[in-house]
Amino acid sequence: MASMPSPPPATPAEFIHQARLAVKAGNRAQARRWLQQAARQDPQNYQVWLWLASVAPSPQASLEYIRRAEMLNPGNTRVLEARAWAERQLNLTTAVTPSSPPIAPKAAPTPPPPPVTDRTWWGVLAALLAGFILVAGLMVVSVWRQRQAPAAQPSPVVANSLAVLPESSAPEGNVRTAVNTAVTPTPSTPTPTPFMPAKQLAANDGGQPRATWTVTPTPTPTFTPTPTWVPTFVSSTGKEYQSRPYGVGLYEKWVDVDLSSQTLTAYVGNDPVYSTRISSGTWEHPTVTGQFRIWLTYESQTMDGRLLGYDYYLENVPYVMYFYNDYALHGTFWHNNFGTPMSHGCVNMATDDAGWLYSWASVGTLVNVHN
Repeated sequence: MASMPSPPPATPAEFIHQARLAVKAGNRAQARRWLQQAARQDPQNYQVWLWLASVAPSPQASLEYIRRAEMLNPGNTRVLEARAWAERQLNLTTAVTPSSPPIAPKAAPTPPPPPVTDRTWWGVLAALLAGFILVAGLMVVSVWRQRQAPAAQPSPVVANSLAVLPESSAPEGNVRTAVNTAVTPTPSTPTPTPFMPAKQLAANDGGQPRATWTVTPTPTPTFTPTPTWVPTFVSSTGKEYQSRPYGVGLYEKWVDVDLSSQTLTAYVGNDPVYSTRISSGTWEHPTVTGQFRIWLTYESQTMDGRLLGYDYYLENVPYVMYFYNDYALHGTFWHNNFGTPMSHGCVNMATDDAGWLYSWASVGTLVNVHN
């Protein structure tokens, strides 16, 4: 008869036993999954976190798991030895070998000047001849334009000047003096046209100038941006609401996060429907306050804080609901100190509470975070 298959593990000890068998078989990924199940059932067992550190995918993840164990059992010899081991591994992976200086490329050889040939001399002569012909042509055109211009009129005789005129009837040698009565026209000086504004001043009945007209520029039309599905900051009003935040409908779902009491309450309009304890960000990494909208959700996600400059790495974080940038509501299996700030800025909840909220809320649900 065929042997009956063994039942699946159900307790943390059974999960750890299966993880040891997987490590011996060389299947570290399977061992990590068994140990994560054990950590969810018994998050206060520091040995589970040490086992997770031994099969973590990177030295950074190992160090994060060891920090969890150190929080539960500070000063333990095994924990201290594991921390020293993880730090050595991290230093080995981050060591940088200086690279050899780059070799400067060789300069390209300067090509020799082209030889002077008979064609070169002929080209120079042709260019000089073309320049001479061009200059001569310009001079001919200039002389022709001067000859075509009208002759300048002689300047008129000044008024009252004397002109000596010959007299046919007078004796020889006798002359007559006559006054030139021709009126010399005075050359007119062009009067410049005064600048006339678009709206000039005009006197009113009292003799006072009227107010100057001011040209009002036409306003440039402002285009309304197309809405995109990105994290949306609604306001920063904190606790200034009475029953529900402004703009939330009478039957609309919304979430209230009270950082002072470390509680989260789900509302429909004015009626609370669910409440639980949370762990928000510490004083070093505070949780952002204001009114936001859930914009992205994951049923399970690996959170790599190294991408944001932090020092944590967590796999399979359950029920993640981002409400602003990298701030999220999510389940937590690595501690149960709810009611005390513990996170890097996210809102930690027990896994069951996060699962309820994940199935109840949706993308666009308002999240009001205040002190």
